[in-house]
Amino acid sequence: MSIHLICLTTNGGLPILTRKKGNCENLPFSTIASLNGLHMFFKSLGVSLYTTYASNWTYVWQDFFNTITVIVCSCGISSFTAELLPELIFGAFSLFISKDEMSHPSLLEKLKKESKNYLRLIDGILDTCVSQFLGFSNCLLSTENAQMLQFLNEEFSTQCGSLFCSLVVGHKIAVATEGWWDLDIIDRQLLLLFLQTSSSLQNDVVVYLPKKSPNVAYRFVTLSLSANSALCVICGAEPTLRSLHEISENTFRGESNLIHSMERSIPGGLPEHIGLDSGIVAVIIANIMTRKCVFSSNIHHSASTTRYLGDFHNMDVLKTFFDDSFSNALYFKSNTTTNNICELSSQYWSLDTHKCISHFDLNNNIVCLLFISSIPMHTM
Repeated sequence: MSIHLICLTTNGGLPILTRKKGNCENLPFSTIASLNGLHMFFKSLGVSLYTTYASNWTYVWQDFFNTITVIVCSCGISSFTAELLPELIFGAFSLFISKDEMSHPSLLEKLKKESKNYLRLIDGILDTCVSQFLGFSNCLLSTENAQMLQFLNEEFSTQCGSLFCSLVVGHKIAVATEGWWDLDIIDRQLLLLFLQTSSSLQNDVVVYLPKKSPNVAYRFVTLSLSANSALCVICGAEPTLRSLHEISENTFRGESNLIHSMERSIPGGLPEHIGLDSGIVAVIIANIMTRKCVFSSNIHHSASTTRYLGDFHNMDVLKTFFDDSFSNALYFKSNTTTNNICELSSQYWSLDTHKCISHFDLNNNIVCLLFISSIPMHTM
């Protein structure tokens, strides 16, 4: 997997930043200039250049508000991920710089001032291409979720006066209010990545929401409940950080055992009582409408599978399979008409080292399973 990221000013072509991820060399300036020049040449002809392919590489260009151009060169990631990257990268800028400020002549100065905030966020986005899913909220399932959601909705959210609250356990969303899930996936993922890349679980920062509120600032407050759990709140100037601390302590003071029980589900992302067959190596459960997903490695699968696949390779194989299944699901949904109804049911891969199956249901859920190679096809 290799990714080159280039951000430039749209009008002047001045470089803002370059980043790379994976096994790749730094791009020479002449190559960067050629990539931008190609985009500008087509633009002068009234042609919009978005995506093109060469060998195993995908090239994506995207302009935002005629101020910043993001160029992504990628190899080894899905087209969906490559095309989503520019929006998330620009979202990292937009989280700290308003839409109006983007068109101001002093944009470059503003970018320099906010670089300490968005640079680590951009690095986190590139890391997520390897370890998680772009375009999905990584969730944690536990038997305590329903009880904790009641505390979050009826007590904490009501008292602090915010519709946008969530509980993050082990960098995964355990429970959240309806208002949080109504946010665009870009806003959701950027906020969660901000928390993941922060040095502390406690933050109180002013942010813009690129999709919901690009010009009106909110406060994004995170409150630590334990070493692995944090409350996230999007609110205005009130309540104060001290007041939010008091509300969280009053709400969750007697629920430490509940939180610790939820944290026991962190390694697998699934409730402890759910036992996966030893032939299952990893599983993904996702909803393509709400963009929620659970990504879990079966910690109890047979030790003999290590001779076929390492843990990181397991996840990489299943991610690749999921990307293919998800792309197919989107294609069928976008190309289905009332006169030509076609429902995608299942998809299979069968190779020497592994077997995969994905199943789709009418509620827009996808379940993907990675099996050891010795599992017969008919038992999958």
